[in-house]
Order: sequence, then structure tokens, then C-alpha cells
Amino acid sequence: MTRSPHLSGTRRAVVAAVLAATTAGGLLACIPVQPAPVPVGTILRDVDPLAAGAALPPAPDDPEPAAVASDSAGGARLLRLAYVWHLASLHHPAVAVRGAPLDSAFIRAVTLVRRATDADQLALAYTRFLASLGDPLTRVERDSADVPAAPGPVVTVANAERTRDSILVLQLPSAWRYEESAAVGVRQALASVPSRVVLDLRASAPGAHTDSVEAFVARTQLAERLASVPFTMSGLRVRRVGGARDDAGRWSFDDSWLGRDGALISPADAAARRVVVLANEHTVMPRAVLGLIATGRATLVAEQGVRDDALAPSVRVPIGAGLVVRLRTGELLHADGSGGLVADTVVSRAAAPADSAPALRVALGMLRSGRFVRASRLARVRPRAALPGYYDSDPYPFMGSRVLAGARVWSAMRARHAHRDLYDDDIDAVFERALPRLESARYATEYAAALLSFVSAFDDAQVTLRGATVDSVRGVATLPFRVRWADGRAVVTDVVSTEEARALDIRVGQELTAVDGFPLPAWLQERRRAVSAPNDWSRQHLLMTLLPRGAVGASLVRLRDVTGRERQLAVPRRVETMALLPQVERPWQPASIALSGGVAYLDVNRLTEQTVQAELDRHRSARAWVLDLRGTLADSSMVAAAVLRAVRTRPVAVVARELHRYQSVPCLAESLREQTAQCPDEREVRSRVSRGDTTGQYRGRLVALVDERTAGAMERLALALEATTEITFVGSATAGSPAEAVDVPLPGGLVLGVPAAELRRTDGSQWQRVGIAPVVDARLTLRSYRTGTDEVLQRAQEWLAPQLDGRAGRRR
Repeated sequence: MTRSPHLSGTRRAVVAAVLAATTAGGLLACIPVQPAPVPVGTILRDVDPLAAGAALPPAPDDPEPAAVASDSAGGARLLRLAYVWHLASLHHPAVAVRGAPLDSAFIRAVTLVRRATDADQLALAYTRFLASLGDPLTRVERDSADVPAAPGPVVTVANAERTRDSILVLQLPSAWRYEESAAVGVRQALASVPSRVVLDLRASAPGAHTDSVEAFVARTQLAERLASVPFTMSGLRVRRVGGARDDAGRWSFDDSWLGRDGALISPADAAARRVVVLANEHTVMPRAVLGLIATGRATLVAEQGVRDDALAPSVRVPIGAGLVVRLRTGELLHADGSGGLVADTVVSRAAAPADSAPALRVALGMLRSGRFVRASRLARVRPRAALPGYYDSDPYPFMGSRVLAGARVWSAMRARHAHRDLYDDDIDAVFERALPRLESARYATEYAAALLSFVSAFDDAQVTLRGATVDSVRGVATLPFRVRWADGRAVVTDVVSTEEARALDIRVGQELTAVDGFPLPAWLQERRRAVSAPNDWSRQHLLMTLLPRGAVGASLVRLRDVTGRERQLAVPRRVETMALLPQVERPWQPASIALSGGVAYLDVNRLTEQTVQAELDRHRSARAWVLDLRGTLADSSMVAAAVLRAVRTRPVAVVARELHRYQSVPCLAESLREQTAQCPDEREVRSRVSRGDTTGQYRGRLVALVDERTAGAMERLALALEATTEITFVGSATAGSPAEAVDVPLPGGLVLGVPAAELRRTDGSQWQRVGIAPVVDARLTLRSYRTGTDEVLQRAQEWLAPQLDGRAGRRR
């Protein structure tokens, strides 16, 4: 399905309304379009987008831009935007827990970032983008933000007072100085702690360092004096991304929380106490005091709100024009399982800076009345925000959605793909080349073609791009024959018996030398980027499966017969031929055959859940089984399990090693190659164990036929057979692409499958790209197809003969 790149009135309205903005609360907002927007440059002269609390100007009326690639500077800005989105989508807690609509904000930000001409416009675009996270810590800063602000009036000594009703009001130094006098004052005030305490931690200006705060609290034993029961200091938690897990047969990414717990605090005495903590936006809250609040023994009263900027981990990402994005990468973790910094009560700021009465009156009132308010600290968990259906399913997405698709593919390469250290290409350079094609795609098929070329850089046959427009690019019609690569030639292996095929005299065994008017070497070079393959033999096989496909209509092909005579034919491609062309290997051959010498042949590719057990039982008395694994498994779980049950000789066996790679700290390396060297992954190896009963199993000889068609589930079955029984492989190397894939949805109704866990041999050696090397080497040749003989099967029978009957004695 394609659509004109020109926008209709309805499409412009949808773009302006649905992509207008995302609210700070994390919900997609459809707001009315401003009738007369002010030019962005004019806005920025009056409003600083980086000013704290500054209201952003209204969003401009921004219809879908023309499908034109950005210049080099605009492309570089989009690359940085994709990088910030990549880090936020993986590591920011709001995306994982609170369902922040980061993807919707990214679509909007694309059009703003690509046209930004100065630092102010770029800052405004990023400020709108990051507002979707609803996080004051995640913000745009200038490089000068590294310079600490000049401190305002600070308190350098501790003040302690007692009310008439024995409430201790302890004000700690807001500068958190190391002067011994301040520490002595706090220790003297805490020498005899009453049952009710007001702990005033309000600061008049930012500037306190977290380490100095923690050191001061430890020196004064503040937490031990205020506690009445043992408790744990508040710690941190970060997102641990990567790896994969099996959820009832469906694989998904294994993202989770990684908690870093605090130390255990023991009280100085067991006297019961109640504490009210006063804080404001400049307070650097000690983690020990946070732990006291989390236990319910202290109540937090905030003056105008509190922030955890100094406590939560964050990174700074340069975005150009002297700007950086500060991005949160974790949040506070309390002993009760809650997170973040939440005030129980919020009071208004005093009219005069020196007036502390409003907050203090609230704290004293709570202690005297015994009525304390406790806010819920458990974050509301929401599913990850998804794009509106129109943006996900429309075959020709908006420009921002097309760039988002490229960013998702690139992000999967950097952090999700299990084999990201095996790429032949520089995937960052590949993304940079793909970005202009995604921007300038005028139709759905151009968009899909750009993604297909990008996905080929995965170098993994299990990485698949699926969808209606992808099928359109590959071709919805086919020639009436199938092709395989043998002896360096493209050979016709199966022909649909139609009147056209008979009239054109197309036969099995003929060699294809040109297609669509291109000589075969030129066609292969042109289509090399149409498939993702781990090695040359897998790539040739995948290209041969695509060779007959294309657009509906006549295709100009050249065929060479057994005599060497070539003919140029106009062969029709038809949609209905797709259903007639066999989808399994060896379609005209029975699923099982009783061969001479007591050998049984079983074609696993053609076995089904309904027929597998009957076929296995039928050949129980055979002296040897030849299992043909050259193909794919239509029902991998049932067929593979039945075959393993029938031949297993080891009750417990490790069939493979799963290598999972995780990241709990954002990697700020510019490229994947630098990331591999500078940011080592956290690796976890798990054994994939197979267990089963061995009584009454088949005890004859076992041979398995393999080649480049043995991939995915069939390749995993081959390795399971190797581990659970005695079996000999005959043929050529398997595809070397066995891992299960996790589906990643892309805009445009497309789905990308990405293996997230690497499978290795039982000894830990590499399997990906290498495959299983057979003991007996044998290959199908051009002669095999022209004579109708299976040379690999014949070689297996030749190998089995002396194994079953013994070698004949030498004649004297």
C-alpha cells in the first residue's frame, strides 16, 4: 500500500493535533492547534527554555514536513536525538514504570530538532521532548552549568531549641561544613533526645555535595540518635537491560530493576520517638534520614516541594551548540520497596526568606496532636506507552515515526542484539546512511526498503523484518519455480506444473544465468542488502529464496540447459503461484522411506504434530535412522520433542549455553565499537538442560543430514540430538543462526525479530556464524538436481554400510 507524499487537510490536522505535545504527567495530549503561532525565533528572545519553572511557549502549527532528507548538520542533530532517546528508553525509570510517552514525544521532536538553527531553538526542542518524562532532573543544561552557583546566605552552625512541651527543634547547617564546631553542636543537642523532634534540613541555596552530607551525618550519629528501631538506609535502583527470558514459549527482553541497598542502622537506645523532617527544594536529603522516613518513624514536610537531584544518578549527554542533556538513570530505593522522594505534606513558602514559621507550625502541630499524614510512595506502574494505532499501523508513517523506526532498529543493535560484537559493518555509520533514506521516503515501499537495507547489517538470519510493505518490496508474486545455489550456480529445483511452465519448457536442473534483465552476479550484488545473514552460505541460500519473487508481470530470465544452450524467456510472475509453489523442502518425496539394508529415512522438515509419532513408530525395527534436518520446523516444539523422546540415550544433558548480556549503567561511548572496548557488558551464562526418560528408546544407528538450510529451531534440534544421543552429521555446515528472536514493533505495521540471548556450544565455543560442522562432508551438486538423486543421502548410506555390517576382510 502506498500513499502520495502530499498531505491532505485531514492528515495535516491529525499531525498538528495528535503530535502537538505530551503532558508532563505522562499522557498523550490531543490539544487544539494555536490559530496564530508565534515564530520560534521570536519566542526565544523573550523566554529562556532552560530557566527553572519557565513556561514553554505554545507549540507551533507544524504539519508533516516534505519528504526531504536533512542537510548534514540536521542529520547530525537527529543522530544525537536518537542517542538521547535510546538512553532514556532503556534507563529512565519513568519510561519503564510510569508509562511515559517517550516515543510520541520523539516523533514530535524530530521536526523541531531537524530545523533548529541556533542553540535556543535546539534547547526548546529538547525541553519539549524531555517534558514527556515529567522529571525535573532530566533537563537541558548549558555547559556553564558545570560551574557551581554562587551560594546565598548559609547557616554554618547547628541551632537547637526546646519548646515548653519538650519538643526539640534541631536546625542543621545548610552548608554542611566540616567545622568541628557544627558537629559538636549537633552531638550536644542529640546527647539527650526527647520523644518528639523537628529536624530542619532546609537550605537557602544549592551547592551542598552529597558526600559531605553523608559524612556529616555519619560523624554526628544523627540517624542512630533519632532512631528507635533498626532500619536500613535508603539506596538506589537502576534499570538492568538486556538478555531474554522465555515466557511460556514466547521470548521477551529480560529488563529488570537492580537494587543497591543501604547499610543497616542500629538505634543508640530503644526509646520511642517521633520525628518530623523539614525540607525544601535545595535540601540534600541524607539517605539515613530517608530510611527513617521510609520506616514510618519520621514524617517529611516539604516547603514548596523537594527534589532528589543530588541523590539520583544521572549522566550528561552533549547535544551540540554548547548544550547538554542531563538524563536520570535511576531513582531512590527505600526499605519498604518504594522509590523516589515524596513529601507527606507540602506547605507554601514563607513570604520572607527568614520566616520559617509556616512549615514549623505544621511540624509542631503534627507532633502535638499526634496526627500524621503519610503519602503513598509506591510509584504507579503503567504499561509502556504505545503510539496511537494510526501511527503504528499506517503503512506510510509520518516522518517522525519513520525516524523512530530507524532509532529502534539502531537501539536494538547497540543494546539488545545478542551478537552485537560480530558485525562486519560499522552499524553507527549504517544508521547515519539510513537516516536520510527514512526521511526522504515518499511511499510505504520506499520506507520498507530503507529499513530492509538497514536490517541487513545485523548479520543474523534469525533477524527478520516482517510486514505487508516488506512483502511488497520483496515481491507479492513469484516465478513458477524455486532456485537453490549449487556448484556456484543458481539451479531450478522445483517447478510448478502450469501450462505456462510447460509451454516455456522450464525443467528441474536448468541453470538460471540472468533474471530481470540482470546477469546473475550483478543481481546478487544488487540484492545483497536485502537479507540479513551470518555467513556467505546462508546469504546465498536466502537470496535464492528471494530470486523468483518480484512485482506482478513478465520477468526476463535466461536459462541454460544440460547441453549448455541458453534461452532468454519472458516468464510471468503471478500472485497465485505463491500458493502453488511448495513451502517445504523436497515436496515430492515421502516423509519417510524404508531404504535398503534396514535403513529408514525420516524427513523431519515434513513431519507434523499429527504424523510425527506414527512415522517414528513405523520404523522402530530399522537398523539405522537417517534424520533429514535440511529445512525448517513448522511446529518446532511438538516435532522436536517427539524426535528427542524417540532417540534419547542420556537422561540429562546440557544441550547449549545461553549467554545473556546486560547493562545497568548507560554507556556514553560514541560508537558501538568504542562501546565494546570501553563499556564491558555484565555477562550471565545459563545452561540449557534437556531431561527425559531413556527406557524403551530407539537404539539403532543415527545419522543426521544438515546443510545451510538447517537454521533456527531445526539447528537447535540438531544440537540437542548431538548432546542427548550418539549421532553423526553428514552434509555441509549449518546456517549458524540458532537463537530465538524477540519481536520489536516498528511504525508502519512492521515487526523486527531480534535474538536477545546468544546460544553457544556446550563447551562454550561460538555457534553463531559458525554452525555445526558435519563429520562426513557431502553436498548437493548440479548433477544431483539434473539426475534426481540425493548425493548427501547416498553418502550417508555409504557411511552407514560398514558401520552396520562391518568391513569386509582383505582378500589374500
